[in-house]
Amino acid sequence: MPETQPTALVLTALTLEYAAIRAHVPKREELVHRDGTRAERGPLADTPWQLVMAELGMGAERAASLTTQLISWLRPEAVLFVGVAGSLKADIGIGDVVVGTQVYEIHGGKQTSEGFLVRPKALPCSHALDQAARSAVRDMLPGVRAHFLPIATGDVVLADAESEIARFIRRNYNDAGAIEMEGFGALQAAQLAGRLDALVIRGISDRADEGKRGADASGSQELAATQAASVTVAVLRKHLPCKDPPPPRPIEVGTTKPRTGTTSTSGAESFMDPAPARPAGDGDDIVPERGSVPVAITTLPPRPPGFTGRSAELGRLLPRLAPAQSGAFPIPLPISAVTGMGGIGKTALAVEAAHKARAEGWFPGGTLFADLDGYGDNPVTADQAVLALLDALGVRGPELPQTTARQLDTYRALLERQDRTLLILDNASHPSQYLPLLPVTGHHRVLITSRDRPDFPVRVIDLGILDPEESAALISRALHDADERDDRPDRESDALRQLASLCGHLPLALQIAAAMLRRRGHLDIASLVAEIEKAEDLTRVLDSGSTGTDLSGRSLVIRPVLETSYRRLPVDQARLLRLLALAPSAETRMEAVAALADLSKEAALSLLDGLATTHLVTPVRGSDGTGLVLRWRLHDLVRVFGVGVVAEDAGLKEEGEAARERLLEFLCGWAAAADDRLRWRPGRPEPERAEALAKLDGERTGLVVAAQWAGMGRFAETAGRLAAHVAEYLDLRRFFDDLITVCLVAQEAAQRTGNPRAQAIATDYLGRALRQVGEVDKAIDAHTCARDMFKDLKDCHLEAVAWGNLGLALQKAGCLDKAISAHTQCRDLSRDIRNRHREAIAWDNLGLALRYARRLDEAIDAHTHARDLFQEVGDRRGEGMAWSNLGLALRHTREVEKAIEAHAKDLEICEEFEDWYGTGATLENLGDAHRDAHRPAKAGTCYLRAADAYIRANAPGEAAEARAMAQNLRGRLM
Repeated sequence: MPETQPTALVLTALTLEYAAIRAHVPKREELVHRDGTRAERGPLADTPWQLVMAELGMGAERAASLTTQLISWLRPEAVLFVGVAGSLKADIGIGDVVVGTQVYEIHGGKQTSEGFLVRPKALPCSHALDQAARSAVRDMLPGVRAHFLPIATGDVVLADAESEIARFIRRNYNDAGAIEMEGFGALQAAQLAGRLDALVIRGISDRADEGKRGADASGSQELAATQAASVTVAVLRKHLPCKDPPPPRPIEVGTTKPRTGTTSTSGAESFMDPAPARPAGDGDDIVPERGSVPVAITTLPPRPPGFTGRSAELGRLLPRLAPAQSGAFPIPLPISAVTGMGGIGKTALAVEAAHKARAEGWFPGGTLFADLDGYGDNPVTADQAVLALLDALGVRGPELPQTTARQLDTYRALLERQDRTLLILDNASHPSQYLPLLPVTGHHRVLITSRDRPDFPVRVIDLGILDPEESAALISRALHDADERDDRPDRESDALRQLASLCGHLPLALQIAAAMLRRRGHLDIASLVAEIEKAEDLTRVLDSGSTGTDLSGRSLVIRPVLETSYRRLPVDQARLLRLLALAPSAETRMEAVAALADLSKEAALSLLDGLATTHLVTPVRGSDGTGLVLRWRLHDLVRVFGVGVVAEDAGLKEEGEAARERLLEFLCGWAAAADDRLRWRPGRPEPERAEALAKLDGERTGLVVAAQWAGMGRFAETAGRLAAHVAEYLDLRRFFDDLITVCLVAQEAAQRTGNPRAQAIATDYLGRALRQVGEVDKAIDAHTCARDMFKDLKDCHLEAVAWGNLGLALQKAGCLDKAISAHTQCRDLSRDIRNRHREAIAWDNLGLALRYARRLDEAIDAHTHARDLFQEVGDRRGEGMAWSNLGLALRHTREVEKAIEAHAKDLEICEEFEDWYGTGATLENLGDAHRDAHRPAKAGTCYLRAADAYIRANAPGEAAEARAMAQNLRGRLM
């Protein structure tokens, strides 16, 4: 992929603010999103930035929604909200500029009998942009007065300095220098989207008092907007985009990033042997080709049985899901959230609403449902959830991109072309779980469920407990659905109401109670009431958010109902429930359940079927259309209960430890088999890795958590082996935070069990992960430590690996001479031990370091050696990587014809593997080489072919850039 100009997104609310920014960007092109959102893009003179400007209109909610859409669409590196504001300080005059050190949202709080209790919300600005702004202001002319102060945001126009809201702001936000309407929403969207630099800059157009109208009429807004725009441009001239690596290198317009052959640490008992020649993230993802209109898809769970009540809530939710009326004001992306305590029925309401909407034909594109398990031990991250969503969209196996960024790009691109679709993101605990998954297309609908109100502008439906009549009706319906002759609710109406009250009117507890009555038709309701009332420690409350409060503040307790249901289980079902509560994640696949319980699959399935009738476990069906039950899920309240039962009994603790040990052994064997399929070795064909990757994707959370069991003494050795078996997968998928976690686990486990070789291997892998997340100094320390440990162990194979990885870290840190020395050591050691494949990787990485150091003839020689060795060992992908890097080196020596030949060889290999993304990048390299050779017609053809390849790879942004390059060439010829 060619290096592209970094993007700074500058947002305004008003037309005059937009015009002030636009004046600094004379060369512009208009961008139009399919939803109609428009922006303009152009280079900002004397900076490395391309500036994208968008006028959003007034209001915090609109700013937040559109900022989210623009970030997802344009993927900027910096976001600035720029415009005018009112002064809150006597010494901040009209025409001054306030740079927001933080932004307050002033309307947050709680109305109580004692008055309104303020709950301040503040978001800090980017430190890097703040520093750039301070430097820029120091260098600007004296005509610009800037103040670095907090800014207050609220949906209010303040035109009276003595109004109640003005006094409220002075009392609670007295350090704020200005007040405006949009900054908090935009800054929040930018910060929740990830590692984005964001800043709010406001020019002062009035003093937020009764003189506002006169000030505006005098032209103060135009002055303020001009001053704010000038400061913004000055900031961007100071602020440098994030670039790595920092070492000196020639400017490579339109060239691919070099492909580095990271070397895997290997070992008989742990991390296996060399990594694939092309590591993930270097432009070789295979992205699926798709038709123009994907078919309707659904991962919607079945309609909740016995759904009762919630008519008012459904009445509020369904209109938000309905298609917009003709002529209605467009909403950027309608998002609704159902909130409430655990067990209150949020998921049931969302699923019921989805089924009703589907019956109305509102979503011809289908429904997508993802359980984010936000309140479990290991919440599902967005990069994990996207794998399941892509699977539902038909992207699996060899079509699945390898990197998270490409997976998210593919997911969004498919949704762009999908008919109107409903996306349900269930059980979210933090915006980071769902923000990356939001479509940028406004004709879709999004429904989020969470115990917490999202700190983001969405329409919230907050669920309370059912009222007594609805609670009784839920139990009655459940009994009648099972047996229409069951007249216990009619005969025992008082006991029924008492049972509902004991369940706290909480749907989960009511369903469990109804299941107990269904299983024993002879049991009268009054006797169940008596049994629950006698449950041990009736007032005991579950931990981890298992309680909630109704509108009166009354505690809701579910434990007595769970205790009663648990005591009624047959012994073998009760044992399985306890053991499932100890599993590493809320959902457990069938084979793992059998291993955990030391049962055959058939015996475990029989017990699970019985537990499902109690509402204590839930079957989870696959999304492949077969309807097969693939996993079994425990509600997190049930899991907490089960863990508590085990913790209170020494015998059950030992039973649980033995079960975890069995499960770890099973997972170790399973992960080892998958790990083996990920790796390429000389003398054997490249494995089909897609199936192994897909399996590991489905189990990632559980595997990482299980590896962390190494902290429990008896599991150290086994958990350490498991960590070793998932490290290569996590590196391939670029899940570096998880990789750091398992490497630290493996280090500790190896140290505890006295295995210095495994400790060294884990340390070297840790260095790789640290390098990828930008902790380069720590990575150098880790690789140096690993190298020394391998040297002490007299393990030349792994010492060579550590030298190679140390070279990459040094190269990223800009220490080119040391990097060249390290790669040379790796090469020489690999040659001494006759490991030709590792030697090839070392030669290629050495060539990159030499090219950065401008030792171009040596670089060409190194890449040539690498190419020949890859050919010798039969690694076609490695050969293509070497051809690509050789071509780049040749271009720098002006040997353009040889460079064209090298890129053509790489193109042949990319097409052989149907690597359409790599094909597009290589065609761009070819186009650049033909342009250097003054063959604009051939260059243009290559760029257009690159655009076609990118389309096949579902990479529309890259395709647009390739077409633009072809168009620029055509313009020069005319």
